[in-house]
Amino acid sequence: MKFRYPAYYEQFSCIADRCEDTCCAGWEIDIDDESYAFYMSVEGAFGEELRRQIKEYEREDEDVYESHGFVLKEGRRCPFLDDNNLCVIYRELGEGALCDVCTDTPRNYLEYGGDREMALSASCAEVGRLIYGSSEPMRIVEKELDEKLDFEESEEELVLAEEILWARNQAIRILQNRKMPVEERICACLDFAGEVQRRLNEDSFFDIHKIRTELYFCGTTGVEEQEKDRIFRLFLLRLHSFTGLESISEEWERMLHLLQKRYAEPEDGAERYVAERRAYDRALTDWGREYEKEHLIVYYCFLLLARCVDDYDFLGKMKLAVTSFLMIRDMDTAWYAEQDGAYTKEDRVMMARIYAKEVEHSERNLEYLADEFLFEEVYTPENLCASLTSL
Repeated sequence: MKFRYPAYYEQFSCIADRCEDTCCAGWEIDIDDESYAFYMSVEGAFGEELRRQIKEYEREDEDVYESHGFVLKEGRRCPFLDDNNLCVIYRELGEGALCDVCTDTPRNYLEYGGDREMALSASCAEVGRLIYGSSEPMRIVEKELDEKLDFEESEEELVLAEEILWARNQAIRILQNRKMPVEERICACLDFAGEVQRRLNEDSFFDIHKIRTELYFCGTTGVEEQEKDRIFRLFLLRLHSFTGLESISEEWERMLHLLQKRYAEPEDGAERYVAERRAYDRALTDWGREYEKEHLIVYYCFLLLARCVDDYDFLGKMKLAVTSFLMIRDMDTAWYAEQDGAYTKEDRVMMARIYAKEVEHSERNLEYLADEFLFEEVYTPENLCASLTSL
């Protein structure tokens, strides 16, 4: 099989207790069946403590993918996370004793078309530093592995996988076309995603590779100037939509409060939003850091688009990528203003981490957003493109 991953993965290493956050708090920690069986066999006082801290899930809960998980402490912390944010299971039993979710995080695996892909989540700050650490376009590495997937795919599934892989790679090519402003590239990519979705809807996915991608590189699909009131109205609708998410962390709640306080509540909120968006965009240009916008949208497209092999919703995945770009840009703008015009690389990593932790790791939040994209007018491709307007 082929194994694909972003080139920066080769530089990744967990920094453990030196990390400003932890992967072991904020969400449920599921225990796979094999690890559960091992934990049940551990002897001595530590084995007894292991079993005391394991709970069985209610099986009627649709969000449950495993049968067991750890009993979380205050702050939704793993009971085996010590005061130095180090894992007691790792210390007592070794790395091999970790359950699958702890071994894999912050890696996200997807297997399709006979191959395996791996993305790293920006919910890990060290991953964020790698994503934004270079101005060079993100590069996908492909290696041959001497193994096969442990499930069979039909001929139709293999054809679909090949077509979706081609479409995902074309989307990234469009987004990395630096002859156009980033926002125009994203708008062009939305148009491209719409054409891919049309063929999926018409059950002609085998023709996806025939889409004339040169149309999306010529700059004719621009971001038209919009009424400032419309841009602000779309921001407010987007903000209202995201207040419906299940909260994962206090950091996320503080960011929502900051956006509300700076823009939604004041009478001059629209003027302030437009002025501060303009100042933030200009600052990134002056600092030579516009490539960070490209890395952000490419990150989400690599993470999300190929997952439509499961639900045929390529456009929905693209909407999530674009909406993530817009929400993080709003967070960036407010934070830039709060810092009196300062915005460091570490600020960039922090904003990406807070958002990713809130959205990427909650099936409930992802399902909620998928419904919003289907039914809320703010998420039509036309309105998403309007929201992308450079001020």
